[in-house]
Amino acid sequence: MRTLFFTVSLIIMTFFNYPKIDKRAKEGANSVLLGMVLLEEPGSIDIGRVVNELTDKWNLKVSDSEISNEASILIINGYRIAIADMQMPIPGDEITEAAAYNYLWENGNEEAGNHKGHIIVSIMNGGKDPVKENLLYSRIAASVLNNSKSIGIYIGGRTLLLKKEFYLANVEMMSEKDLPLYNWIYFGLRQENGKQSIYTYGLADFNKSEMEIVNSKHSLEELNEIMYDLTHYVIAYDVVLRDGETVGFSEEQKLKVSKSKGKYLEGETLKIEY
Repeated sequence: MRTLFFTVSLIIMTFFNYPKIDKRAKEGANSVLLGMVLLEEPGSIDIGRVVNELTDKWNLKVSDSEISNEASILIINGYRIAIADMQMPIPGDEITEAAAYNYLWENGNEEAGNHKGHIIVSIMNGGKDPVKENLLYSRIAASVLNNSKSIGIYIGGRTLLLKKEFYLANVEMMSEKDLPLYNWIYFGLRQENGKQSIYTYGLADFNKSEMEIVNSKHSLEELNEIMYDLTHYVIAYDVVLRDGETVGFSEEQKLKVSKSKGKYLEGETLKIEY
């Protein structure tokens, strides 16, 4: 498929202090999945309808003993889900900065930058099964998007800023073997000196090494296609690529894999020769 995150104050103090995280330095799967649904109308979430969608559409068993439109804790399959309605824009310049390089949202700077409030949506005790948890998170975030006057979602830990309709379309078509990668992984595109490059950002949350294709003669479209397929392969089938191996999607295709200091990311990354 290539289509196209008690009381509010307690939740914020405990989990959501807007820390300035060094995003490039993180290692391993995150125990907390966190994103923010952007609202055109603050206070517009209907948490009852969110729960109904989770149970009726996605067949999830939801314990909602701590629930209100302001702040809720849901228990789903042993996971603690925090949903908090923040009737103010996301502080600082994060949305403007993210919009500058999120090419999948046309006019994202203007549209997302004008949000009036946001809803924090988080799985607080993840880190055990990244694919399962991200599938669950996608269903929860989609239910919040569907039942509030929202325009998109910001997942800062993966530098993703996605329009509502785009995110929802990917969720509708997802399965365990057809993952909504554009909702999960940022694919960075670069053009320099007549050459094209691409890198992933978000694979570390799945206990995988980030990947880069650097200074390729192939078009950005071709790079995006091959990197998407590689990323889907390593996540969906829990594959670990290693230095010195080759990988390909046909008998003839043998792409060399090497590990070295990242070109566009901090730390070491897997370079795919393409």
